[in-house]
Parts: sequence; structure tokens; C-alpha cells
Amino acid sequence: MEANVLGSLSDIDLRMLRVFCTIVDAGGFTAAQARLNTSLSRLSVVVRDLEERLGCSLCRRGSSGFQLTEEGLELFDAAQLLFRDIERFRQQANQLGGPARDHLQIGNVDSMLSLSYAPLPLAINLFRQRLPEVRLGLHILRPDELEQAVLDERLHLAIGAFHHQLSGLRYQPLFEEEQNLYCAAGHPLFQRSDTDLNLEEICNTPYVGRGYMAENQRPHGLYFLQSATVYTMEAIATLVFSDSYLGYLPSHYAANWVARGQMRALLPQRLAYRSTFHCITRQGQEPKAALTCFLQALEQAQQQLAQGR
Repeated sequence: MEANVLGSLSDIDLRMLRVFCTIVDAGGFTAAQARLNTSLSRLSVVVRDLEERLGCSLCRRGSSGFQLTEEGLELFDAAQLLFRDIERFRQQANQLGGPARDHLQIGNVDSMLSLSYAPLPLAINLFRQRLPEVRLGLHILRPDELEQAVLDERLHLAIGAFHHQLSGLRYQPLFEEEQNLYCAAGHPLFQRSDTDLNLEEICNTPYVGRGYMAENQRPHGLYFLQSATVYTMEAIATLVFSDSYLGYLPSHYAANWVARGQMRALLPQRLAYRSTFHCITRQGQEPKAALTCFLQALEQAQQQLAQGR
């Protein structure tokens, strides 16, 4: 590919490159839509602008599916190297002041503190005992954002329930979390007994969907009447408490509201499901003492919490 346009590299160029790489990693525009929380038309505009900036075609879409051109493949490989170099520069710049400047960026999904056997808080404690000089950054993001941030090397590791496994990432299973379908006390279904409820009625009741879950990842394969789309557990709970929607929530997260009679699970024997949580790291990333130490602390935390259960 001829370097005929990018005489200088702006923040806009970097954003377009990240979007392009996400589309490639996802295998196409449609799959990348949920990860980037944007429309197909917006993604098309970004790629078109990038193609105009470079003066070449990067990909083709049609009946045969999404395909990179030769130039698109070259650009993807070059962009991956660029993002790794940016992260390497950031790490080196942070270390200019000596070991005290070392840092570790970790990510987690929201609403996990009420799960007693989630290992992250204990892992942080163990890690700090061993490397107290390392500066930690903790980022609470949705699952698809965590995956992309680890791929881009903006995070060194992340913990969450990931609904697909991307190439370029290593997934280490940690624990499982139960999810139930809930309604609030003012919802028309709240006072109905489970024996008086049926799946057809529940599936035709307004439901809060998660924007980062693809169509083929529906709980139990059921088609719910998705009337709202959100990206955090807090947002689901808020809409459930409007008495207007049903929504899936982690059982530990909803437990206090259930105990106070403010929320109930619908047909838990039929509709509950379990999500597997993984720790993800980027394949092929350079060894980093702080990351190795944290992964060891995470494993030790898991073992200690398992013994206490």
C-alpha cells in the first residue's frame, strides 16, 4: 500500500483506525455495531472517510460477506503494530521516574461488589502487599469495551462475562454468576404466582435488553419484546424499578431488593441462567512483572475465596 496521504497522524486518524480494527476483529460491520455502540451507517461513514484519506479501498461487503482488500489487510497489520508501539511508549514514559512510576491498568464490569466470591478486591489487596509501588488504574466498562481495550493494550487485563471469544485474547475462566429475570413491585406481573404465568405472556411484556449482546445470545434462546436497550446493570435496575419493564439482573445484585419485597424473579426454575466470568489478557503481549504478579494474586484470591465458600 502506497503511503500517499498520511503525512501527519491526527487523533481523528487514530480513532478511525481503531474503528476499522474493531470491524476487522469482529468480522464485519454488523458484528462491530454492538461493540462500538453505533449505527451501521456511522461505521460505513468512518470507513469511507478512512478510505478517502488513504486513497484506496480497504474492504468489500456483499453476498460473500465481509472481506479485506490487500490494502485493508496491510493497514490492519500496520495499525496493530502502531497501537502496540503507542502502548510501549506510554509504559516507557510512565517509567521515567523509576519503579514508582510503574503502572497496571485493569478493567471490570459493573455491579460486582455484592458477589461475595468475586476475587478482584482480594486480588488487589494481595497485589498491593507484593508491589505497593505500582500505580493501579481500575476501569469499569461493559464487556465489549473491556475486550477492545485489552486488544488495544489500553488495559493489561480485564474481568467480565464475555459472550464471544475474540482472536488475539486469552480467556481464563474464573467463576459463574447467576442471572434471573426480574420485575418490580408495581409491575402487573409482580403479584401473579409462578403457576399463573406462562412464557408467551412474559416474552410479550416490555423487556430491557443489553446492547452488547448479539441476537444469537438471547437467554434460553427466547424472543423477548425488547423495548429498551442499555449497557449497565444499574441502567437495567433503573428501568425495572420504573414498573414498566422486565430485565435480567445478577441474583446477588438484586438480592437486597428481593428481600425487601421491592423486586421478584419470574419463573426462576425456567428462566434463570449462569454466566461464566473470565479474566482476559492479550495474546503475545510483552511480559510485564506487574501483570504477572497480579495474575498470581488473582489465582491466589480465587483459591482463598473457594475455601471459604
